[in-house]
Amino acid sequence: MIGPGTGIAPFRAFLQERQAVGASGANWLFFGEQRAASDFYYHDELSQMLKNRLLARLDTAFSRDQDHKVYVQHRMLENAVLMWDWLQDGAHVYVCGDAKRMAKDVDSALREICRIAGNLSGDQTEEYMAALRRDKRYQRDVY
Repeated sequence: MIGPGTGIAPFRAFLQERQAVGASGANWLFFGEQRAASDFYYHDELSQMLKNRLLARLDTAFSRDQDHKVYVQHRMLENAVLMWDWLQDGAHVYVCGDAKRMAKDVDSALREICRIAGNLSGDQTEEYMAALRRDKRYQRDVY
């Protein structure tokens, strides 16, 4: 799940639903905003989900907390090999948030992960991405 800013809200509900029904399977959330101190929405709840293992991973990107900007797509690329492993194991990718920049950058990062960690050619990457979409394993709710 990749949800910068208020894009995290649907994922919070998704995780609550999975917890309520006792769904199995690992959950990984990438969350980004400008500043951790003021913009880490649902910090306590997400920390508890991580502690209780509802979340297997929580990777954050706070773009204004350091000299250079760090976004969710950077965190994805830092974890390219692991993310590729998850995809190979059947993971679904859900993206929610800004369509103009974030969604495009996340899509580019996902393609880069296929090329780097999956060792796929450009054509193979396009085929893989098409298969993810066709199999409904790559869903985007962007606005």
